[in-house]
Amino acid sequence: MTLFAQLAVACTLLLVPGCSFAFADEPVFSGPQPGEKLPQFTFRQVLAGPAGELLDPVSTADGHPLVLIFIHDVNRQSISFARVLAGYTASRRADGVRTAVVLLDDDASAAEDRVRRISHALAPDVPTGVSVDGREGPGSLGLNRNVTLTVLIAHQNAVTASFALVQPSLQADLPKVLQAVVETAGGEMPKLEELAGMPMRGRMQQQPDAVPDLRQLLTPLIRREASVEEVERAAKV
Repeated sequence: MTLFAQLAVACTLLLVPGCSFAFADEPVFSGPQPGEKLPQFTFRQVLAGPAGELLDPVSTADGHPLVLIFIHDVNRQSISFARVLAGYTASRRADGVRTAVVLLDDDASAAEDRVRRISHALAPDVPTGVSVDGREGPGSLGLNRNVTLTVLIAHQNAVTASFALVQPSLQADLPKVLQAVVETAGGEMPKLEELAGMPMRGRMQQQPDAVPDLRQLLTPLIRREASVEEVERAAKV
């Protein structure tokens, strides 16, 4: 435990007046950090591969750029984030990028059933499965079970970027992760609104050529009591 954390605990236990230490101010880490070696590990496949078969994504990547997405907590934010990110990295497979999604849970059977139930909400054709090491994940990786998502990006079996996301945000966090993927694998930074799986509301707001509200435009044309001026204005839109 760091000195900052020790002080925060002491303040809490002793009820020191005016003590305002906060754990939220500490940086959050999960998994190997940039420059460290990415250890090999296995997980049990459920989707996009032989069901039940063990896969070692690090060995399978064979030194290619690799994006690992560990889902610690299944919720709308984590699944949406994983779907969009994995969808993008899977589209870069021709560029050598490899991807794997791993769900962490102490009940492996229940986790496998959950993956099957939400398969429609996950990126297709991406190896997806369940950790064989429970909720903590592979011990060699040192994952933080208190985060929602851990994203590791590696090349030549060395980590180039590591993200520990407590509240994954497509708008705030995804661009940072995508930038790290591009820096590792090359290519151009993709536009968020063009990524498959992005919420339609955000995509429509960012697309100037989005289809207009036809009901609103046509109402003046079809109302029996519409004046000539209203019809002409609607026709000019």
